[in-house]
Amino acid sequence: MKVAYSWIKEFVDIDLPAKEVAEKLNISGIETVSYKFGKYIPNIITVKILSVEKHPERDKLFICKATDGEREYQVITGADNVKKDAVVILAKIGAVIGDKEIKKVKFGSFESEGMFLSLQELGIEESSEGIFLLDEDTPIGVDANKILTLGEDDIFEIEITPNRGDALSVKGLAREISAIFNLSFKDKKVDINCISSDIDIELLTDKTYRYRAVLIKNVLVKQSPLDIRLKLIKSGASVINNIVDITNYILLQEGQPLHAFDFDKIDGAVYIRQAKDGEKVLCLDGIERELSKDDIVIADKEKILAIAGVIGADNSKITEDSKNILLEAANFDRFFVRKTAKRLSISTDSSYRFERGVDIQALENAQNKAVNMILDLAGGEVIAAKDIYHRPYIPKKVVVRPEFIQKILGEKIEEDEIISILNRLQINAEKENNKINVYIPSFRSYDLEREIDIVEEIARIKGYDSFLPSMPHIPLDNFSLSEDYKFFKKTREFFKDNGFNEVVNYTFVSEEIYNILGLNKPNIEISNYLLKTQSIMRDNLAVSLINTLQENLRHNIKDLSIFEISSAFFENHEEIRVGLLAVGDYVKGFSFTKGKYHFSTTKKWGFLSFKGVIESYLKSIGFKNIDFIPADIPFLHKYQSAKIILNNQEIGYFGKIDPEKSDILEIPKDTFIAELKLFYVPRNINEEKLKDGYLFTAYKNKEPVIFKELPKYPAVYRDLAFIVEEDLELDKLIKALRSYELIEEVRVFDIYYIDENKKSVAFNLSFRAKDRSLSDEDINSYVGKIVEDFKERFNAKLREG
Repeated sequence: MKVAYSWIKEFVDIDLPAKEVAEKLNISGIETVSYKFGKYIPNIITVKILSVEKHPERDKLFICKATDGEREYQVITGADNVKKDAVVILAKIGAVIGDKEIKKVKFGSFESEGMFLSLQELGIEESSEGIFLLDEDTPIGVDANKILTLGEDDIFEIEITPNRGDALSVKGLAREISAIFNLSFKDKKVDINCISSDIDIELLTDKTYRYRAVLIKNVLVKQSPLDIRLKLIKSGASVINNIVDITNYILLQEGQPLHAFDFDKIDGAVYIRQAKDGEKVLCLDGIERELSKDDIVIADKEKILAIAGVIGADNSKITEDSKNILLEAANFDRFFVRKTAKRLSISTDSSYRFERGVDIQALENAQNKAVNMILDLAGGEVIAAKDIYHRPYIPKKVVVRPEFIQKILGEKIEEDEIISILNRLQINAEKENNKINVYIPSFRSYDLEREIDIVEEIARIKGYDSFLPSMPHIPLDNFSLSEDYKFFKKTREFFKDNGFNEVVNYTFVSEEIYNILGLNKPNIEISNYLLKTQSIMRDNLAVSLINTLQENLRHNIKDLSIFEISSAFFENHEEIRVGLLAVGDYVKGFSFTKGKYHFSTTKKWGFLSFKGVIESYLKSIGFKNIDFIPADIPFLHKYQSAKIILNNQEIGYFGKIDPEKSDILEIPKDTFIAELKLFYVPRNINEEKLKDGYLFTAYKNKEPVIFKELPKYPAVYRDLAFIVEEDLELDKLIKALRSYELIEEVRVFDIYYIDENKKSVAFNLSFRAKDRSLSDEDINSYVGKIVEDFKERFNAKLREG
């Protein structure tokens, strides 16, 4: 927003240089720059046009006679709006306009002794239609720079944060300046004489919080006075006619958008309603727009008159022929205005303010000021006024504690000074015991909500630069990390220490990957997704890790060992999981060959090495007896995959990607993947977090480690080989052997198939007793019991020889 410093001074008595004021505004949180309005141009004066005649030799040119009160000038111009008795600005011979010096110029047989100027030629408007017409009572023969204040008046250009809509007006900026410099603020309440409310208006949407209309008849639409036009020009606003100019003037001065309708073009009642899908309206900018049910419109029974808070319609605009006007002031739901403006790709001064919040209480006074200006400048009479305001604003109370202010700012501020600062901002505050009650005015209702907001107001008005620097108070109390945090940290450090790199993936993925892997699509979908490949919330980490592998393969990275600790999403809860993916080499070494000697330090991932990492992790957090059972997971290899069982609960899976899936995904066939459930996250805050089936729950509830003394007696070793059915799971035999009291360690060292139905499994067993040394007789007797037991339980036969 741009605004003249001279306009601000109408609301606050201040004589400080503009740059000093701009500097203070910047410190207080309103980004401000100041610069001079225009540039002083020598040899430009005001003249009155005595006559206008068409050039007899040149089309579209006019020969004008003008006087400065002492001499006459002949000026030839092509401006369409030149007319007799108009007071205009003349650039005399020798004046420099832009980069062009004004000289006597002949147009055919006639000579021009100067140039009538437009605002564009004066350098204060980007483009102009015709020359600039001054008021008819403007003195002639005087320096035009003085009339226009070129190079004299200062302009403030401000940028605000979205929460400071109250500063988007001359009055709002003046209020800030008065508070910063502790000066009195000048404003007055204005009334209008009106006894009737007979205007047929119906409010049909709850997205309009206040709507006030004033009917004024018998106005005269004409050019606005120079002082009004200059203020609008300095603010970068277009000058149109006195009625429209007044609405823009009040918008800039008061911050309240207004709109004037030609009352004679309204058919019946005025309705404020939601638009219908597909309704179309030709707007004031000449563009036809299609609306939706989420837009608010002002309409009569036949047509739309305006898009609420955004732009008016062409069908009810004010023209030179307008006689009766309906002046609107409203307060619309700012979020609806923002959505409409964004969807229609249109931004106006009105929508810009409505989006940031407009003072609902100041609406009436701002509109009354506009009405009085219209009566003064356009004549007419007020016929009726109607105000629909169902829920008047009630100031919100915020309790502020002086000790809290001191804690935040690091400096004690006396209660009286706190109240004084707030009162300077026109925020009512009063003491009550050891606290201060602050009542938020309507013009700050959009950004002042909490105690900390009031502290910020006090700090910025007092001046951030006024606070002495001090060291922050840092408590020395030990910070206790949560158990789940330490558990995740331990998990993360284990995999990093074992050569895995951590990755972070998006938690939303595509439906396509689920179809390829043969998994059911998750129920949680994203309604406003940006990409089709990110349309659903994942319920496992495998889909993301596979995408990461595919992306690495595109960059020719074929050896990958990665893990991710992140969330999987379900309807009623979330799960923190750890996912692993390994492919290619995990030790990038070298090969050595010399004659018959050969060795290699390169290692490739395989099923057992991948399983070993998982087992090592589980052992590192205190678990030993982990069960692995065959898995039936659609995207894993049937014979190289397993579910991980802990305390009779499935806590994860691992395995090799099914070869057919690998081909479709275009990834290596020897790709291994695993996933373990770490932590349960309920949606209901009151629900228990420690659920069975999660590693953290088992970790928290596991038995403490008990250290045993070193064995006193030696171990005895025996090798046993059993012939069993081909489909008997090896794990069952190992568990059975470990259950015997005297067996300390079990190691498988040989497996081979005798025929299609039988296999031989050889074990190396370590026997040890706690209270004695075992003899051969003890071992032979014990082995005999094992053989008999295995024969009965597994139909196993001891292999001899």
